[in-house]
Amino acid sequence: MKKQMIVSAAVLTLAFSAFFGAGTVTAAEPAKAPQEELIIDGKKPARFSHPTHIDLGLDCAACHHDQEHNPLTAEAIGGLSDPGALKCVSCHNSQHPNKDLQNAKDVFHAQCKDCHQQGFAGKEGPTTCTSCHLKKKTKGYEGC
Repeated sequence: MKKQMIVSAAVLTLAFSAFFGAGTVTAAEPAKAPQEELIIDGKKPARFSHPTHIDLGLDCAACHHDQEHNPLTAEAIGGLSDPGALKCVSCHNSQHPNKDLQNAKDVFHAQCKDCHQQGFAGKEGPTTCTSCHLKKKTKGYEGC
């Protein structure tokens, strides 16, 4: 009887942890942006440099958001229970309720190209395809 209660309590605890902890953000140390250039996986992989964007004065919230499109701070990103949630395709896929936001490529082009054309802190970003996209098929590091 005692063994059965312990097992039941353990299962219940795990179930509550999984249910209440899934996708939550907790107070944590601020996330540190990757220093290496990322290659964003896709049909035509694209490179992305966090340091280049941070040096301009952009913060995490300029690009990263939660499922409700609320901006994510470095602290919120550091507290994510599943860092995979930062990958664009974790939401921007065929399951997204808004058909206009299902295609990650369209989302990237809208987000990145618009910002690059408008500029930030007096500087415009590159807008030609080969400025970001790699000419050869390269294995991506991040599955956005």
